[in-house]
Amino acid sequence: MQKGEQNKLSLLLTGIRARMTQNRDYFVALDMKFRAGSKRFQATVMHSDDESWLLRFQGADRVMNAQQVVDFFAEHAGAYEEATLRYAERGKETVISCTPRGVQMKQAETPIAAEQTAAAANPLLDSGRQYLIRVDKAAALLREIGILTESGKLKNDMIRKYNQIDHYVELVAPMFEKDDSEELVLLDCACGKSYLSFVMNYYLCEVLGRRCRIIGIDINEHVVEESRKMAQRLGYHNMQFLQADLRTYTPPKRVTAVISLHACDIATDLALGTAIKACAKYIACVPCCHKELLDQYTLPSLEPLTKYGVFRARFNDVLTDSMRALKLEAEGYKVSVVEYISPLDTPKNLLIRAVRTDRDNPRAREEYDAVRRALGTTSELDRRCADLDNSFFLTDDDLL
Repeated sequence: MQKGEQNKLSLLLTGIRARMTQNRDYFVALDMKFRAGSKRFQATVMHSDDESWLLRFQGADRVMNAQQVVDFFAEHAGAYEEATLRYAERGKETVISCTPRGVQMKQAETPIAAEQTAAAANPLLDSGRQYLIRVDKAAALLREIGILTESGKLKNDMIRKYNQIDHYVELVAPMFEKDDSEELVLLDCACGKSYLSFVMNYYLCEVLGRRCRIIGIDINEHVVEESRKMAQRLGYHNMQFLQADLRTYTPPKRVTAVISLHACDIATDLALGTAIKACAKYIACVPCCHKELLDQYTLPSLEPLTKYGVFRARFNDVLTDSMRALKLEAEGYKVSVVEYISPLDTPKNLLIRAVRTDRDNPRAREEYDAVRRALGTTSELDRRCADLDNSFFLTDDDLL
């Protein structure tokens, strides 16, 4: 290899080393192939238990750092007639080839297997819709969360669930597309089986190409442990799942967004309270059942309209979510509420979206307090915010 080609290879390998160091959580595979005449040799590189890497070559394992890995390839590339390095991150791969014609680099999205393309051709899907979580590209994810069969076929009884997930992503996507944070940090509050966490991880990392960190929180240790196993099987190393009570959980200092899907009753309030506590830039919450205010609110002038139980319960649903939206406005958020999916798919189909403005909204605060006095209600969200008002937080920035 001529000196100019050696310098080019060294420069390209510097980029690989940087990715191995900075994007370790997004690493998928690194393999090397060498040819001398008719003889061929292969090396593979995998995560080690710590920050190092495990290189396997000719039956022997070696623990190396990132610099030693790329030095290994450079040394062997000079000793063989041809050498190829393939470095794959989630959603994309880079191939460096060294031949007698010189050193070349190609970058591309991760290839799609033929069976995955075939799985996408389901006649029950909306053919006119541009899905963000595509069956052909996100097969491993959709198989793990039960949308696809083990053979890669879309389950007919899961199409509604698939559409719900994709519509949710479509409606929250603009918030993240415009955000310029170096790393997006999402909290999935009352995450349950964490389907939403996994889907948002895939979208942010592999569709938008953004660095992200996902933290799922749930009080149920069993679902937390199952989520950890799913993340391990998918190779989603940028995810963390915690068993914690949102009443006492302390969020990270910088949170991009709090998300929540069908957190039951006061769990939605706990999610919103956590978002306010974390000063989250964005909130995307789909409430579920509503019970807390049902036996609290009083509307004497409307009593004839709410004397029937079903009407009283349905009015309570609207009342609860309307008060949540107004409370977010009172806390300095710009709020919108939309139907994210048809009520035929699920009656719990409202998405509360909020963007932090960093401006006080005294009018919304006065309106909210007036509504509370008129109804005689106190919600879990009210208690969470009252605790914040009565607490004193000392951060590192306060000491500077």
